[in-house]
Amino acid sequence: MVLELGPCPAEDVVRWSKFARRIVVELRSTEGIEGFAPDVIDLWARTLDDWSSQAKDFSDADSLFRLTEELEPEVAEYLLHGLDRCLHSPAVMSWITPEEAKEQRAFTMHVVRAFVDCLSAEGYGCQQYADQILSSFGALLDDSNQN
Repeated sequence: MVLELGPCPAEDVVRWSKFARRIVVELRSTEGIEGFAPDVIDLWARTLDDWSSQAKDFSDADSLFRLTEELEPEVAEYLLHGLDRCLHSPAVMSWITPEEAKEQRAFTMHVVRAFVDCLSAEGYGCQQYADQILSSFGALLDDSNQN
């Protein structure tokens, strides 16, 4: 399956990756938060490193970033599941200031939408999971398209 992220400002990718890395560090260092397997945290850490590295290759701040990446359906579902868990975790949300939440919401939903779109294109089994995510995020996905 193909994950397509963008086009979006490369600076947004770098900024969001830095923000998300902080969450990864918090998840690794905080005990007692259930539902966050070390494997998914590690996978997100590698994904963030890859995305920000590619985005930093753009020389000027006005450059548009576009990522086209082959992923196994299980990997895409695992990444999206981890992101979904974070965005619905009261503990994780307590680490994010209201200003950060507002600043990062549009790009976060852009990432969610990219995963949903690639899963939807994959077929029936993946489509069912994508539909669950759509219902989980509902209006947030719609709001991100207006920003």
